[in-house]
Amino acid sequence: MDIYEAFYKQKDELHAAQREIKKLVKQLDKYIKGTASDEKYQKLLSKIQYLTNQVTHFTRESEHYKELWEKSKKKVKELDLENDTLKTEILHLEDRIELLGADSSSGSANDMEDAEAQIKALKDEVARLTARLETNGTNAGIPTSKTAIGQKKVIPNAREKSGKNKGGQPGHEKHEMAPFSDEEINDWIDHEATECPNCGSHNLEEISTTTKDEYDYEVKVIKRRHTFHEYVCADCGKSFKVPVGKLVAPNQYGNVIQSMALSLMNLGFVSVNRTRKLIAGFSPEPVSLSEGYLIKLQKRYSDRLQDFVSEVKNYLLGLPLLYWDDTVVFIMTERACLRFYGNENLALYTAHMHKDLEGIMDDNILPALSEATTVMHDHNTINYHQGFIFRNVECQQHLIRDLQKIYDASGHSWAKDLQELIKSKIHERKLLIAGGQSSFSKKDVCDFISKVKSLLASGYKEYFKDLGHYYEKEENALLKRLEAYSDNYFEWVKNFDIPTTNNLSERSLRFVKTKDKVSGQFQSVEYASYFADIRTYLETCARNGVNEFQALLRLTSGNPYTLNELLGRA
Repeated sequence: MDIYEAFYKQKDELHAAQREIKKLVKQLDKYIKGTASDEKYQKLLSKIQYLTNQVTHFTRESEHYKELWEKSKKKVKELDLENDTLKTEILHLEDRIELLGADSSSGSANDMEDAEAQIKALKDEVARLTARLETNGTNAGIPTSKTAIGQKKVIPNAREKSGKNKGGQPGHEKHEMAPFSDEEINDWIDHEATECPNCGSHNLEEISTTTKDEYDYEVKVIKRRHTFHEYVCADCGKSFKVPVGKLVAPNQYGNVIQSMALSLMNLGFVSVNRTRKLIAGFSPEPVSLSEGYLIKLQKRYSDRLQDFVSEVKNYLLGLPLLYWDDTVVFIMTERACLRFYGNENLALYTAHMHKDLEGIMDDNILPALSEATTVMHDHNTINYHQGFIFRNVECQQHLIRDLQKIYDASGHSWAKDLQELIKSKIHERKLLIAGGQSSFSKKDVCDFISKVKSLLASGYKEYFKDLGHYYEKEENALLKRLEAYSDNYFEWVKNFDIPTTNNLSERSLRFVKTKDKVSGQFQSVEYASYFADIRTYLETCARNGVNEFQALLRLTSGNPYTLNELLGRA
């Protein structure tokens, strides 16, 4: 959601709250006249007070988003104005060159050279500002929510359009819940009439009935008392007590309440304070958890998952193909790191204060991999550390974006041609895989590699011919990178078992941005690690067909899923 959309969303919520207040005030007037009980009167007063607070909140939010929107609009306008000014200045300088050229007897060759240099510098600045304005999710790794105001939002989608209308197609079978059997019904409500709605008569005769089924549930507070008996053996004379199990304290919260809390914090990414409020409102009789208890809950179940985390880690070390990536999280306002390792069935998360080699060594996954493992990543140069012996392969989606950015900034055709070559070869590979084939022919592989080398040679020619443009450093770096890591970038052409993108890792870390927006930063790297351990358990369960809440119920009951149990289900 961009600033413009956020502003209008807050504005709509504000108007909705104001309309609700007006309705409640009208009802309140009726109740003041004596047509309702004191209890209803007090409820209405409370609701009006709540909505009034909401109106105040929405008003502040709307003003905040309006201010941000105005600032963004002003910035875009300033950049456009600066761009136009530079273009006008270029035109003036070009006119000046023409005049100087016509007056060759004036001996002003130095002035012409200065003017041409100034024009080139201004053109580079125009190109830089234009590229800055046009940077989006197609040529950079920025989210679509940060698309500039006035620019069309581009949502990446590799699927081809079918031309069909949205929704169910003709002949599509309608899906709806079937009525319950009589044995399933456990609640009945009869809807009867006592008088005719037309004339008010009470002389009614029933002629038929219809039934409608409803699926619902209610939260019921259970206050359960456990009695543990003590015995003495008549044969040996020794006494013993029935084990208390997980019931240590005289009174404690049950596993369902704990699972609800863990689900909200680790699946819904709800803050601790809002988790407490939500659980208190789930039932007619509030269950009042403290924030301290909820925080300790994270640590408790992180500790109990250490065996599971170790099982996942050890299993990852034997995989033939491993995906990994990391992303930024905030810990006490500082930029930190949440890292992912895994595949389609496994997910391991770790947290560190920095994105560096020290964290990689501390995880002890990449250093422990053998030559038999291939690691997919987004050109993380740490992976090429001399102490690592695994095989590296690079993500094509990131390369395609890098090439697009070079082309947008410089206009050099090699970048666009290489991008199209990669896209067409990936598409060709998909068709072959769909047809049951497992590789390109040796000739196809050689032809592709030859075309890549030819385009890189053309790239260097274009680069040296056009030295001085503002993006030359990035273009030179990409050309050198492709030359040095060509085998790692294009292993997928030789081996169909190698993926073309690292999208699995990116999808596995996408929730981090949601959590950052919903509940904010972590209080310490330790609590980020507790979150990572619980996410490891939940995500691995989900990837093997286990509902996350059911997995939490098993965890809080003292019997979490084991990795062997999960992989046996897959």
